[in-house]
Amino acid sequence: MRVRILLAIVFLSAPATRLSACSCVGPGTPCSAAGSSAAVFTGRVLDITDVPAHPLPAGNNGRALARRRQGDFPAQRGRDFAPLSRSLRVVRLQLGEVLSGVDRSQKEIEIVTGSGGGDCGYEFQTSVDYVVYAYKNREGRLETNICSRTRTLADAAEDMEYFRAMSNAPETGEIRVRTGLPDTPGNAGATIIAEGAGSRYSALSDGAGNAIFTGLSPGEYTIHAESDGDLPDDPKVELHAKGCLDLTLFRTLRITGRVTTRSGMPASRVEVQLRSTQDIPGNGVMTDSEGHYELRTDRAGQYYLGVSLNTTQDTPYPRWFYPGTEDPASASKIDFSGRPEVRTYDLTLPDRQLERAIEGIVLRTDGQPMPRAVVTVFDSSKTVVAQAFAGPDGRFSLHVFGGTPYRLLAAWLGNTPADAVSAAPLDIHPDSNPLSVRLTLSQPGNAFFEVSSAH
Repeated sequence: MRVRILLAIVFLSAPATRLSACSCVGPGTPCSAAGSSAAVFTGRVLDITDVPAHPLPAGNNGRALARRRQGDFPAQRGRDFAPLSRSLRVVRLQLGEVLSGVDRSQKEIEIVTGSGGGDCGYEFQTSVDYVVYAYKNREGRLETNICSRTRTLADAAEDMEYFRAMSNAPETGEIRVRTGLPDTPGNAGATIIAEGAGSRYSALSDGAGNAIFTGLSPGEYTIHAESDGDLPDDPKVELHAKGCLDLTLFRTLRITGRVTTRSGMPASRVEVQLRSTQDIPGNGVMTDSEGHYELRTDRAGQYYLGVSLNTTQDTPYPRWFYPGTEDPASASKIDFSGRPEVRTYDLTLPDRQLERAIEGIVLRTDGQPMPRAVVTVFDSSKTVVAQAFAGPDGRFSLHVFGGTPYRLLAAWLGNTPADAVSAAPLDIHPDSNPLSVRLTLSQPGNAFFEVSSAH
């Protein structure tokens, strides 16, 4: 069943910007930015050149042609780079101070950045001084963007303070490993392992569950808890000189299985969901064409597994708990202690629900019909599953599933929030028969927002 959600959509209009296709999590501190950057330095922009993409012709002559077309990059002279696969801006700078990743004897350096139009390119200006945090792109060139900590030197007081503090520091770095989530305590006293650069390091987590590795050589490291051994999900990080990295060692429960119908056929495109026993929605994932699924959780606790546990929107199945019940009291609980592991749970679906028609009329307190009143149906998770506007005669119709309980609300929004009025909420119990209702707008306020805000 397909439903149309009308009221809950809010359209925001704003000018198109270069951020429209670029999502950033923040530049971090100078230490963390240096830890994830192949080169960090200051420089004054001498010139900026737009370079279009050059596809690579076949054969060695093509590679030579690509190099000639793109020019010889002074900072990386002698390297056999692949041609540009996308349009970029080449920025040539007079090199100033160097924190890491660049030969201090160089006079100039060239980096690349996006050409604009939503590709995260940084907008350099000629004759302006910058502190640059650059990474190596897939073509081996130094590149920066607006998601990095690159900024004008005038806005880089904290960065320059870090430069001065680290000027005589060794070419090493630091990794901080967190074993807890923001609302979950970490594991104190756990032995955490960092392997990389041909060495194996260990550190004990402190009272907050954090383990700190100092004096590490630049390179790639794999992190895991000693008690867990090596796992496929162990995080890998690349540490650069004179910087630091923070990461969280997620302890993951992987749940796999197969979902079938009562007749034993694979159930494809069915969302299998987790929900905590504290009634907090968890992760969900769709089954594949053969009914197989795999979902994960990183938070220790007790969970229910099933379908329609977090929302019943657009699904023909009622809330159904593993191993096969509508009653959570009879459902199996999955207990995740925080130790990584893989478990398998196969689930047989209940019968598909039939659609149920609901029609009715929305009235004012004087018994007159209320055109354009909004009628909304919520499921038990307070998710909107159906919605309709009353017509000129106050009448409406919509469809839900017959085997699921719902709550129905009607509201007239008025010209201002103070004008809004609502009908008393109506609980709809599971039934396959059509339902006809009369809803009177007798209560002040917009009941829709009271329910949706409590979600």
